[in-house]
Amino acid sequence: PALSALILDETPEGDVGPIDFRSLGVREFGTIYEGLLESELSVAETDLAVQPRTGAYVPASGNAEVVVRAGEVYLHNASGARKSSGAYYTKPFAVEHLLDAALEPALDDHFARLDALDDRTAAARFFDFRVADVAMGSGHFLVAAVDRIERRFSNYLAKRPLADVTNELERLRKSALRQLGEDWVGEPLEDTQLLRRQIARRCIYGVDVNPLAVELARLSIWIHTFVPGLPLSFLDQNLVVGNSLVGIATFDEANEILAGTGDLFSITAAERLARAREPLEKLAKLADATAAEVAQAKELYRELKERTRLEAGLLTILTASRIDKEIRQAVDQGQIATLLQGEGDVFTDTLLRRAEEALSGLHPLHFPVAFPQVFLGERGGFDVIIGNPPWQEATVEEDMFWARYVPGGFRRALSQRELEAAKVDLRRRHPDLFALYKKEDSEAEALRRALNAGAYPGMGTGDPDLYKAFIWRFWDLASPLGGRIGVVLPRSALVARGSGDFRQTIFAEAATVEITMLVNARGWVFDEAEHRYTIGLIMIERGKPRDPAKIRLRGPFTTLARFVAGHLKPPAAFTPEEVNSWTDSASLPLLPTDGSLEVFAQLRKAPRLDLDDGHSWRARPHAELHATNDKPLMDLESVDCPEGFWPVYKGESFDLWTPDTGTYYAWADPDKVLPVLQQKRVRRGRRSVFAEFDDRWRSDQQKLPCLRPRIAFRDVTKRDNQRTIIIALVPPNVLLANQAPYLLWPRGDECDEAFLLGVLSSIPLDWYARRFVETHVNFFILNPFPVPRPDREHPLWRRVVNLAGRLAALDVRFAEWAEAVGVKLGPLAADEKEDMIHELDAAVAHLYGLAESHLVHIFETFHEGWDYGYRLDATLKHFRNLRRLA
Repeated sequence: PALSALILDETPEGDVGPIDFRSLGVREFGTIYEGLLESELSVAETDLAVQPRTGAYVPASGNAEVVVRAGEVYLHNASGARKSSGAYYTKPFAVEHLLDAALEPALDDHFARLDALDDRTAAARFFDFRVADVAMGSGHFLVAAVDRIERRFSNYLAKRPLADVTNELERLRKSALRQLGEDWVGEPLEDTQLLRRQIARRCIYGVDVNPLAVELARLSIWIHTFVPGLPLSFLDQNLVVGNSLVGIATFDEANEILAGTGDLFSITAAERLARAREPLEKLAKLADATAAEVAQAKELYRELKERTRLEAGLLTILTASRIDKEIRQAVDQGQIATLLQGEGDVFTDTLLRRAEEALSGLHPLHFPVAFPQVFLGERGGFDVIIGNPPWQEATVEEDMFWARYVPGGFRRALSQRELEAAKVDLRRRHPDLFALYKKEDSEAEALRRALNAGAYPGMGTGDPDLYKAFIWRFWDLASPLGGRIGVVLPRSALVARGSGDFRQTIFAEAATVEITMLVNARGWVFDEAEHRYTIGLIMIERGKPRDPAKIRLRGPFTTLARFVAGHLKPPAAFTPEEVNSWTDSASLPLLPTDGSLEVFAQLRKAPRLDLDDGHSWRARPHAELHATNDKPLMDLESVDCPEGFWPVYKGESFDLWTPDTGTYYAWADPDKVLPVLQQKRVRRGRRSVFAEFDDRWRSDQQKLPCLRPRIAFRDVTKRDNQRTIIIALVPPNVLLANQAPYLLWPRGDECDEAFLLGVLSSIPLDWYARRFVETHVNFFILNPFPVPRPDREHPLWRRVVNLAGRLAALDVRFAEWAEAVGVKLGPLAADEKEDMIHELDAAVAHLYGLAESHLVHIFETFHEGWDYGYRLDATLKHFRNLRRLA
């Protein structure tokens, strides 16, 4: 039945016939790969329907169409939704853009190097051009690269026929024609076909941790470079199975691990891979023109692996030393000296077995021994790195795991207490699936350990996203002598703190950084990815910079038409010094249009929110309770608040100018929680936010921030929501989970608090925040926010304090705070509240020094498609009236 389903199809008329696979193109293998890789099997416990909006399977109810009957096996993706073809298949426009930006200039450089050589030497180095995708999937990028390289190689040979190259192609042609025989009546064998075949053998490299992906990539390239009459090329040495992120990228990385061990060895490719030269040179001379040559290539590859066996063992031990203390101790004590000297012994064999056990299941790949020909060359690395690496976290969330297998039985829309109860029930009912979850969680933990210990600065900061490791891998693998990187990355790679070290490195050391931003509106970039997500097409060139303004930004583009019209226009260019002044971690802004730069620059003139000048107010963000670590302190089960308990706020517990929405994360007993919070203050370290407060304040439990009103903000948000910074003055006697951090005040009073609340609630500040926020208002993004600091005598300072104070003081819980600020207390009529918000936006705009045209631009570009006319008119009216106070 399985074979029948694969080769037979039924027409709408009911006829059954064979499927014509001749119409299947190479690029469809990406769709096949995604379908196979992303899909899983489950058994339906009940009749299932498909939710139209999300494509997720849900229990069938009412008149919903049943698509899976109870007891049937069905196919779904990792999110529990019906699998669509090619969900994350990189579309041709993005592939072509990256090849234009990275591959074409690298080819220009390659030809310039050939031009400086005589014909014989140029022919010998003609194919010395290395392109890699180290997370290649089905090889989509590599297939496209083969075509680009072939076209440029053909053009070069047309202008400068290199006899040794053309002779090699002619030998291949004659071999093919001999095999085809005299009766062959097909099309003539063109040089372009033969060139493609040699490019695949000599220029293309790929890695993937999934063996299925590697098989499909080889198949894709075999089909794409197939020449009638010639055997399939030997691609085992070029397209390999392994985890690009676990292992050693370069011998420089190995030397860093060895540094300080007491050994006087410095590993270089020339020394360590000397024994590999002979089989490599023989492999390079083979053209796979006959089956005998393919067999000889396989034998030479086996010999190559044997000759680099000691090097592979050495690198495996060094990799394992990062996560295994005993191996690390052995390395530090110089107990791998025999391996460094090119020999092995019983001890190092034992050490190697322990290292292999420590790395079991991680599939480490060491690039110098996987591709010695790349690292033995003069350039010492790849000429081009291309691709679209995985973006997912190295974690397995239990709620998302259950959603894969139990449609409707585990919904993320449940409250926290309902989620916890649902998980307990599912573990009881499905012990087999719970065992699978534990296995996946254990594997993810092992990968996180390896990544956090690897050569990836910042990996341990924030979520353990794989892209954070891949970006460092790309940088290390690209040749320092002009290697280029052309990859697809999430925007968080350009703003997240965990990738800040990488940005600062490339901004300082790269020759050029070009970034084109795409907003996935209506799925035009990736069909099934979040439609509000922002994606970067990134090109990085290693080497000496030619222009101080070497950081170049384009976009964001929200449609393919806008991308086509705009991506070739001159970009906005900045120096590293300019970019580093914007945030603590060299985060890059997402500017809506070219005209946004002037507005952005004006806002940046204001001091940072976390300014510490020793005399004016100072505010520091802090998280009070952690949803996981402090779970024992919280009641996640009770529906109603137990007597004497306080609500625990999450982000949805408040909104702009709404201090209490009635939606809470949990309840907590203050008699248990307050002493814990007090101990956290007392046990502060030098880097703690509480270190800025005096001992008398810290020792007094009555001074705990939760006993008075305070400013809280939502941690989770999006830059293209209706508002990005969701902030409020929350009442006393509530506790805050980490989804709702708050501001502590080492210096300042209630008036300062009201002023900052007004600025952070304004449209101008929110417009600025949208330049950096993607999904979270992280502290490293919040702290550098520009916030005006006028004198307290400034009339606009007083006006912002009065407006924000009145908007915040809505009920008796804020009575003391309102009295300190000097504002009335109580609810506001809707029209009065609306007018005060408009005036607040206008007052803050003046404090930033914005012109009227700037304010108009902010409203026009604040949120695509929003109806801002009335609000802009009302704000402009106040803006003009307040000029006399500015």
